[in-house]
Order: sequence, then C-alpha cells, then structure tokens
Amino acid sequence: MNQFVKLEDFYKSLKDIKLINNSVDEKRELVKKYVSNFNANIQNLRIDENIKKQNKEISSLLEETINLIKLVSNDWLKNFDEMIEREKFRSDLSNYFIVIIFGKVKAGKSSLGNFIAKNKLDSQKVEFFKYDEAGKKQTIKKLEEIDEDSFATNNLECTVEIQGFKLDGMAWIDTPGLGSMVKENGDLAKEYIQSADYIIYPTSSDSPLQLDEREQLKELFEQNKKVSICITKSDYNDEDECDCGSEDGCKNCNKGIIKVLKNKSLLNRQKQEVFVKEEIYKLIPKDKNYILGDIFSISTHAAKNALCSSDNEFFEDSNIPKFYELLTDVIRDKASKLKADTPYEGLKSFIDFNILGSDIIKQNSSIKNIKLELESLEQVIRESQERFEILKENSSNDLVSEIEFIISKYSLEINKSNSKEMFLQIDSEINKKMFEIIEKNISEILNNFDASFKSLRTTFSSNEFIIEDVYESIKVDTSSRNKKIGAGVFGTLGSILSGIFLASNPIGWAVAGTIVAGAAAGYAGGKLGEFSGSIDEEKIVVGDNKEQILLKFKNSRLENYEKIAKGMYNEMQSLFFVPLEKSLNEIKSNLNQFEQNIKQIF
Repeated sequence: MNQFVKLEDFYKSLKDIKLINNSVDEKRELVKKYVSNFNANIQNLRIDENIKKQNKEISSLLEETINLIKLVSNDWLKNFDEMIEREKFRSDLSNYFIVIIFGKVKAGKSSLGNFIAKNKLDSQKVEFFKYDEAGKKQTIKKLEEIDEDSFATNNLECTVEIQGFKLDGMAWIDTPGLGSMVKENGDLAKEYIQSADYIIYPTSSDSPLQLDEREQLKELFEQNKKVSICITKSDYNDEDECDCGSEDGCKNCNKGIIKVLKNKSLLNRQKQEVFVKEEIYKLIPKDKNYILGDIFSISTHAAKNALCSSDNEFFEDSNIPKFYELLTDVIRDKASKLKADTPYEGLKSFIDFNILGSDIIKQNSSIKNIKLELESLEQVIRESQERFEILKENSSNDLVSEIEFIISKYSLEINKSNSKEMFLQIDSEINKKMFEIIEKNISEILNNFDASFKSLRTTFSSNEFIIEDVYESIKVDTSSRNKKIGAGVFGTLGSILSGIFLASNPIGWAVAGTIVAGAAAGYAGGKLGEFSGSIDEEKIVVGDNKEQILLKFKNSRLENYEKIAKGMYNEMQSLFFVPLEKSLNEIKSNLNQFEQNIKQIF
C-alpha cells in the first residue's frame, strides 16, 4: 500500500467524527456544595484559649494544622472555580475531538503540528487560533508563531501561548513546553490538559524520558489521562561525498563532504520503545496500566524530505505513516467514547488528584496530605499524653517519698506537748513540697501550672492527731496486804488487853498473859485480813501512742494528698488534653464526612 494513502485516510476520517458531549453539571454542583460546606466549617474553627495557655508548642502545631486546612480548603474552592473557567475552553471546542500535544521545549511537538496542518487535503481549511494567558480566545489570520498557514518552529523559543488549529472535526492544541524559560508557560499548559480528549507526549530520541518528563507523565497518569508516547527526532546525520566531486567543495558541501539525514534503524527504534515502555510502567500503578497508549518512534524531518523527493521508502521509514495510521484508528474507533468520557474523567481527576490526593505525587492541597499532618500532630499529642502519665506516676512516687521523709525528719522532736504545732508545721511543709513536685514534673508539658491550680491548695486540721500516755492494766492480790493490816490492828488490841491483864495479876502471870494475848490478837487479825482480801486491777503508764499517731498521720496525708494530686491532674486533663482532643475530633469529623461525601459522587 502506498504510504501516502495513509495520510489521506487520516484527513478523510476527520470529516466523519461523531461526537457525544456528556454533561456533568449535577455532579459539579455536588462537588461545589461539599467543598463550600467544608470550607465554611473549617474557617469557623478556633483554638481553645486554655490550649494556648498551657502548651505553646502543641498549640502552635494545632494552629499550623488548622491554618493549613483552611488554606487547602480555600485552594479547593479556587481550583474548582478555575476548572469551571477552563471549561469555557472546552465549550468553545465542544464539537471537536481535542488532541493536545504536550511536552518539553525542543521535543519536536511544534514540528509535528506543522506537518499535520500543512499536509491537509486541498479541500480542507485550517482555522488557526490562540488562547492568551488569561484564557481568552483570539481568532486571527496568522499567529506570530505561524508561518504560511502552519506553526513556526523556533529552536530557541517555545510556544508562548496556547495555540492550535481546527481541521474538520479535530482541534489540535499545541501547548507551551515544559522547562521553558517562562514558568507560567508550563503552568498554563497544565491548566488545559484536563480538556484533552487525547494526549500525545513527545520525547526526543536523543535522550528519551528525562527526569522532568517522567515527573510530568506521573501527573498526567494521576489525572487518569491516557497518553500516547511519541519518540521524536528518530533520525541521525551521516556523511557522504558531494556530487560536485571537488575537494574545495561547493555551496552545498564542506570540502566535498555533505551531511545526509537518515532514519534510525528499526532495531534501534525498538530498543528505545522497549526502554520507554519499561520505564513508564514504573511510573504507573499496576491497576492503571491501561492508561498507557501507543509508543512509537517518528522522524518528522525525514518525512518532510521524503514528501519533497516523493521517496516512498524513505517516507515509510520515517514512521510517520504508522503515526497517521494510529491517529486514524483513534479518530474512527475511539473519538466518540473519549469525547463522552472526558468531562467525567476531568471532574473525577480533579477530585482524585486535587482533593483526595495522589498515591504517587505528594499534593500539599489534598485530604491525603491533611491526614498526614493530623497524624503527625496526633503523634506529638500521644507522646505528650504518655509523658504526662509518666510524670503523673513520678509525682505520686515522689509524693510518697517526700511525705515519709518529712515525717521522719520531725518524728524525734514530736511529743505530747508540741504534737499539734508540729503536725501543723509538717502539713505546711508537705503542702509546699507537693506543689514543688507537681510543678517540677508537669511544667515541661503545661506552661501555666501554678495559676491554674491554686484553688486546689488545702490545709488540714491536726486536732485528730494528739499524742497521749498509754496505760496498761495489771491485777493486784489484796489478801497479803489485808492480812498485815489485820494483824497490826489486832496486835494493838492485844497490847491494850495485856496492860489490863498486868494490872490485875502477879508479874509472872501478867507477862505470860500479855504474850498470849498479843499473839492471839495478831493471829486473829491476820486471819481476818486473809479472809477479807481480793484480786483487783490497776492501770499504770507504760509509754505513749506516738508511733501509732505518726503512722495514722502519714496514711492520712498520703490518702488526702493523693486525692488532691489526682484532682489537680484531672484539672490539667480538662484544661488541656480534653479541649485538644475535642478540637482534633472536630477537624477529623469534618474531614471524614467531607471525604465520604466526595467519594460518593463517582
């Protein structure tokens, strides 16, 4: 088959394009509604003043996170409005199949556009246009970059504005090259990519798929754009002898040597195409391999020369016929579906890429990135809470040690007479020490400790802690004691009787009577005392209750101060961690609800 016929088939197919334009207005309205509602909720978020007072570092992190979400939310609204604005570009081309060629400076995209526009059928008319940086379309007879009804190719500059041509049912759009000296050129091109029904990405055969090209392709794939890769400039210059045969040369040669343009071999082209395919598969998630289109090598320069010389073989070797054949298949078999799917894919891409976030490319303005920031903040808060619990435990242990130390320090000085004053002094010292301990342990987390917890300071009554003597009851047998008393009493009585006996009897009888009487009286008294005795109990002082009172005092102070410390930590919790958790939950709740709503659109 004559390869020039493939060109004719392509141009004829442009007359038969049948397009369906689907409307996604309802879904766009839902996106706008959800984004606006989320933005309104986020803009109303405020940080609790207690959080600001208690921890400046965490407060600053929380404020930075909230501000980030506010900025992101504003960006979503702005980007959505810009997307709608760019739809005007698509609306202007609603009856055309939009092909966008998008790539680096000097990648050969303008040369390819030149070739397609120039080699149309005689019956076809090419209508050129451009969009300036404001997105305004201008219909003019010629562009500064256009020469003789085709694109001008300038090796030093790239296309400054979006430009293109209409040819029957196709609109061919040539975009500013990436890596151009003016950054806005590349950014402007990206803005219109979403409107493309079909994308061709050129990369030079001199050094295919450079790093910046790979990064740009990542973005295109993340936007669910199906891209065909065109390896341009697949040719090389060889040397040959000039027909002039002169060693001095002529105007067409250099000392008899001329440069001859040749197509790269089929083997070399295949190697480059395999390389490009393998590298691109590294950029695409496995579930998105379908979005990679054709990969082909061409030499536009060789094709031009072949047309001028009517060299069919040279033209075929340029691979331009294959390129035209692929385009013809797209126009005839896929254009209608691609045109119908593009609006949906564009909106879905906006949601996936701008709002939900990319799995490959980090987007600062995305839910994915917000969640990463929230996770980072939550990690800091978790670490603070864990540290808070450790410090709380340290305070409890320190408090026990200090109470025991202070009591033991004063224990030798405490007695019955000074116990009340001493316990009051110990209370005062424990009270002071308790706040020193808590302040020392907690100040690294909470900045405004003392001011917040003065109301929890307290004093105790020491009236319940009085040191007294301790008595012990003993049993006493009174029989011996009464026996002695009775003998003494009756002995006295015996003496009296003996006197009377002496006065009325002779001396011998008197002495004997006295002895008998006295003994009888003592014996009778002893027996009487013995019979009148009993077992009685008596209390004696054996010491005091100082140790028991000290133990009771210590246990009481441990219990009470632990209750006070617990109350203080609970107060800290309610003043700082509770409102902090509330703020985080409010952010996460809004974000999760928004994400759920957005995901349900498609």
